[in-house]
Amino acid sequence: MIKKGLVFLSFASFLSGCNLETLSAVSIDQESLCEVSGWQKDVTAASCTEGQKVLFLPSSFGNEQLPVIFAAVNCDHRFSIALTNGAVSCIYSPLKAEAGSGS
Repeated sequence: MIKKGLVFLSFASFLSGCNLETLSAVSIDQESLCEVSGWQKDVTAASCTEGQKVLFLPSSFGNEQLPVIFAAVNCDHRFSIALTNGAVSCIYSPLKAEAGSGS
């Protein structure tokens, strides 16, 4: 019983360190949907704005890795991501360049 209490307390203290204010600072656009067929960050950035719902529907079907790659590059992982072997729907968050990156 004491062990369960210690696990609960450590978990609760871990959660208290989470910065929930960052989630509320994100402006989510639930009114419009951005649809893209390319997984690349430049393709999505040309059509969508940060915080907007984005739907990835590839022009060809069969490569089940494309939706996963799209989600890794274009989705805000703090929110739900709907992923199938042929499409992705999520909240768009552009991939940020690392500070000091030479590429």
